[in-house]
Amino acid sequence: MAAVSITMNKLIAGIVIAIVAASAVSVGVSMLIAGPEGPEGPQGPKGDTGAQGPQGETGDTGPAGATGPAGPTGSTGATGAPGATGAQGPRGYGVPQKGNISVSFSAFVPPSSDDSVSYSYTYGLRNTDTGVLSPCFAPIQLPHGANITNAYFYFYDNDNDFFDFYVVRGNLTDTYDEIGYAGNSPGSDTPGFASASLTGTNGRYSPQYAIVDNNNYHYFLHLWLPYSSTSTSYYRFYYALIEYELPA
Repeated sequence: MAAVSITMNKLIAGIVIAIVAASAVSVGVSMLIAGPEGPEGPQGPKGDTGAQGPQGETGDTGPAGATGPAGPTGSTGATGAPGATGAQGPRGYGVPQKGNISVSFSAFVPPSSDDSVSYSYTYGLRNTDTGVLSPCFAPIQLPHGANITNAYFYFYDNDNDFFDFYVVRGNLTDTYDEIGYAGNSPGSDTPGFASASLTGTNGRYSPQYAIVDNNNYHYFLHLWLPYSSTSTSYYRFYYALIEYELPA
């Protein structure tokens, strides 16, 4: 039995050696048959895209870009509600208001009862005091602050003597200030109704006294009336017209 067992072991070892030898011969034969390695073949077609990988971390913020050009102007918005009314402004300059007053012959009186004058609706005021030039006075009342701009005197003249007319202001300390004068010197031999004014040919006007100040002055008219007999009535005075302006 022992001899048979050794023989079996040898038999198995021989078989293994034979198999290994056969494999080596096969590999060698294969290498002899394949020959040397050939050149690299062309690249195969691109495979399908693989699945998207996970999102990477957010990178740092880059520097700000340059400011772009301004866009076009937008349309005008709706008008807002009106604001509150402002305070009243100062008074503006308006148009001066003009006015006048008339003074009838009947308002004129001589300074003394010894002076002879005659009043008549037909002949007006006449000086009948023989051969003298008679003065007569009449008060005038004008609005405070008014500016006397002119005065007209209406009369009848039929000889070479003439009238003198004055617009005057006075107070307790000043005898008087002449606002203006009008006259018809040297008179006329041509019968007719006539007039004279402060701004006329024989007139003069002092605007520095023309603003009416009723707080400090009184105002009146003063005329010198040539002699006129009741039979001739060469010189007759009828009325005066005072023009003024009130400030705006």
